[in-house]
Amino acid sequence: MITPIMRLSFPALFEPKANPSGKMKYGCSLLISKDDVAGVKQLQDAIQKAMQKGKETLWSNKIPAFRYQPLRDGDAELASGEKTDPVYKNTFFLNASADTAPGIVMATGSGPKPILDVSAIFAGCWVRADINAFPYKNSGNCGVGWGLNNVLLVKEGERLDGRMRATDAFANYDVVEEDGATGDPAGDDIM
Repeated sequence: MITPIMRLSFPALFEPKANPSGKMKYGCSLLISKDDVAGVKQLQDAIQKAMQKGKETLWSNKIPAFRYQPLRDGDAELASGEKTDPVYKNTFFLNASADTAPGIVMATGSGPKPILDVSAIFAGCWVRADINAFPYKNSGNCGVGWGLNNVLLVKEGERLDGRMRATDAFANYDVVEEDGATGDPAGDDIM
């Protein structure tokens, strides 16, 4: 399925990171506003289909209690202390992962264009993702997980890590003086 537009968090899209069990995975968290009723329903419908498949193929014709919910409530996790970042307020979120690197593209108006620059997509960007909900049964745990296939960068957003883009950080330092040195508007060049 292609998701509605969601906010990207904790991206490991170009390089895998170790998951809680130590396995190297590509992945990300995707946040959706609770106000996006149609988008939330789309995700819930995918979960229901995966649960039905799990019931028929993995879980002995019943739906077990899940240790982890496939679509988690940001407000509930803030209230419990599991999450502390206010970006989770009024959101649902999911974690999607893959063993292989997802395709990463940007919207250009003339068709998707591959993103090769690691810094072009970051926590805070707005994306659509090509994900699939799947049932699992592993070491006694049952649930619905999300596979990550591809990511489409729709637009940049405010960075969640607080880091500035280099073009913004050095906006006042792009004057080249006659001797070729970069001008320093504050007068404290260290060259």
